[in-house]
Amino acid sequence: MKSNLRILLVLIGVTIITGIIWKTQDARGDLSSNVQADFSISDTSLVNKIFIADNQGGTALLERSLDTRFWTLNGEFLARKDATDLLLKTFSRIEVKGPVNEKMRGTVIRNLAGTAKKVEIYQGGDKPVKTWYVGTSTPSHTGTYMVLESPGLGMSSEPFVVSLKGSIGFLSTRFFTDVNEWRYTGVFDFPGRSLAEVTVVHHDTPYHSYTIKSTPQGDISLENGAGALLSIRDTLKVQDQFLRFRKVHFESYNNHLTESGQESIRNTIPAFTMLVKGFDGKSSKFNLFWKQTESGPDEEYMYGLTSAGEVVLVQRYVFDPLIAVLSDF
Repeated sequence: MKSNLRILLVLIGVTIITGIIWKTQDARGDLSSNVQADFSISDTSLVNKIFIADNQGGTALLERSLDTRFWTLNGEFLARKDATDLLLKTFSRIEVKGPVNEKMRGTVIRNLAGTAKKVEIYQGGDKPVKTWYVGTSTPSHTGTYMVLESPGLGMSSEPFVVSLKGSIGFLSTRFFTDVNEWRYTGVFDFPGRSLAEVTVVHHDTPYHSYTIKSTPQGDISLENGAGALLSIRDTLKVQDQFLRFRKVHFESYNNHLTESGQESIRNTIPAFTMLVKGFDGKSSKFNLFWKQTESGPDEEYMYGLTSAGEVVLVQRYVFDPLIAVLSDF
């Protein structure tokens, strides 16, 4: 009996000690009511402006547009939809894993002061509803060091480790300021059944050129480069080719060319020209040029020239199917 009593007393003692430990940890670890740890935005549909600044002086201003599916960049360009969607997803799914441990706290604060990216989030007003200071990743690369600034509360003196719900990784790479990385890379954008006509011109071999037209009801017709109507052997094949042009993107604005190299391309006759039209009267033109190497045309990339006269880099994996020859149909 004495032995059993001794075991019971030990178990009671362990329970009391464990409860004290849990209570102590909760005082620091329970962040549900800590407004300085409330990074998330519950309704991202109200976010209308995002401003990002890095420690190198770079900035990016993203503003929601009411008349298109795209945000604007610096009041001048369209922004990549995948990138703005990713930011909104980040705002809604962010969660705090916990405060920075005491041993690391001083180092993390110093690093944030020197390297953090500032992210201002607006919801219609002149002042941000929340400002994030986004630092580096944790040593395990499973979280990101961040500090929150809120209206009326100022900047938190406490840095936190944050991550996304259901995800492991760090967040700093989502907040960049390079204009060329942010800019929309769409060549053609004709959603649904808005695409009306596609013309592909092979400048060196005009007999390979073709035009595919569609009616609003979806009836397809095929013409050669001279505009003569042709019979279609395989309607499904021609229709599949036509639909390839609904949504096309180039690789990058970073073409790795000098200004004189870009000017040379602008003054050269293109290898191919693509002209795409919609039923709403919208049209887009895009020229393609071979990217030459010592052994001949590059097997992975070509140069493109937008309607605005900008030289861009395109993947042949994407564009080779678009410049199929007439005899393929």
